[in-house]
Amino acid sequence: MTITKKKGEYRFFYHYYKQYKKMSVHFKNQCLVVQDVVCLCPAETKWNKIQPNLTLQGFCKSVTIENDIAYIQ
Repeated sequence: MTITKKKGEYRFFYHYYKQYKKMSVHFKNQCLVVQDVVCLCPAETKWNKIQPNLTLQGFCKSVTIENDIAYIQ
């Protein structure tokens, strides 16, 4: 399954940030380090040859942070 971009959406991806023992969400050229991620839109896995080896990526309209939790919508 391939996820396609719709109007008004931007690429996001997130992965485990081992150094800080937290999650890292990348959206609109920002790296947001949070405790947990709630993804409310489709995401697919992407394997890399370098670290991070596994990321989850997709397209979303916004990423909001509340109480150190990133909500991807």
